[in-house]
This record gives sequence, C-alpha cells and structure tokens, in this order.
Amino acid sequence: MQDMSKNGQEEVKTGTTTVAIEYKDGAILATEKRASMGYQVSGKNTKKVYEIDEGIGITTAGSVGDVQTVVRYMKAETNLFKYKKDRKMNPSAVASLMANILQSSKALPFMGLFILGGYNHEKKKGEVYQLDPAGGILGEDKYYATGSGSQVAYGLLEDGFEEDMSRDKAVSLAIRSIRSASKRDIASGNGFSVMIIDEEGCHVLDKKDIEKYLAK
Repeated sequence: MQDMSKNGQEEVKTGTTTVAIEYKDGAILATEKRASMGYQVSGKNTKKVYEIDEGIGITTAGSVGDVQTVVRYMKAETNLFKYKKDRKMNPSAVASLMANILQSSKALPFMGLFILGGYNHEKKKGEVYQLDPAGGILGEDKYYATGSGSQVAYGLLEDGFEEDMSRDKAVSLAIRSIRSASKRDIASGNGFSVMIIDEEGCHVLDKKDIEKYLAK
C-alpha cells in the first residue's frame, strides 16, 4: 500500500484494522499497531487511536500524514469550542464537525477512514460514527470496522455483537475481531490498542489488561 506524495517520495500508509463498538455504558475503540509501506512493515508500534476531547476518541486508517493532520485539526477545533462556549461538544456534533472538515478538502482529500466514538452525557450512552474521506457519516449501526482487515473483523462483530453488551464483553469482542483480522491480513498486526470511553472519559488499556482479555 504505497502512495506518492507531492515531492515524489513514497508516503507511509497503514493497511490497518480498526473496530468500534457501542456497549451498555459507553463505547470501545480498538486497533492493531502495524504500519506498512508496500510489502514492508515500516512500523510496529503505530498509534491509530486518539483522544480528541474528554470522552471523545477516533480510530484512524490510511495515510499516516493525512490522518495525523486531521487529528490535530479536531483537537484544535474541539478545544476552541470549549473555550468559546464553556461546554463540550457531544459525539454527534464532533462527528458533524469532522465531516465538514473532510468535506471542505474534498478536492484534495485526506486519505483516511475514521471511526469516532464518544459518550453522550445528555443521552447517557455511548455513540459510534464512521466517516469517509469525503465527509460522509454513518451512524445508524452500533459497531463499525475499517481498513484492509475489516472484512474479517466484521465477521466476528456480526456474530458476537449483542444489544446492551457489558463493557467486558465488548472489549473481548473488539480484541478478538482485531486478532482474527491480524491473522489473515498481512498489513495488520503487532499488538493491540484499546480505548474505553464512558461517562468518566477515555481510558487506554495497558498491555497487562489486554493480555488478560486474550487469555479468556
């Protein structure tokens, strides 16, 4: 998976598998950590899940430079909103803001796919949204997957998702989906990043916690 930047150099892109799941009291975001450039593994500890604001996170798949630029824009815009309005944006509003940023660059799009997850304090629930490079939003479903391993991940999600899942079940399902995709997709692998989003904010699981879920 290679792309040529304006200066003629190859730009690192991620094959990637990312997953998001709504559960009873919040949302789960999970990714693997491999970055690829063609058939070469160019990174083994690549960050693909980011906290945008308190209680809001996104997963990223695509051109590393492009998705990191979008992350910076989103952090700046949500902080500016809090400064001006003295309150936080809810997840649907952040998704709309992100869609507008992506849409405004449609002529020269950011080459990335994103899943946004957050906790809506007004509705007392988690929400997930998928966004494409042209600013399209999908928000009707309660789980999403993106990247080159998404077809495998979706198979696990379709089979294992339940309404009002507990947090532990949702985390376990997300990790199993990423693990299965990593076994079949050469551009995915090298570990897991898992973010839990609930009414208290965003929490990233450490390696020991993830190993406990893998052992189940």
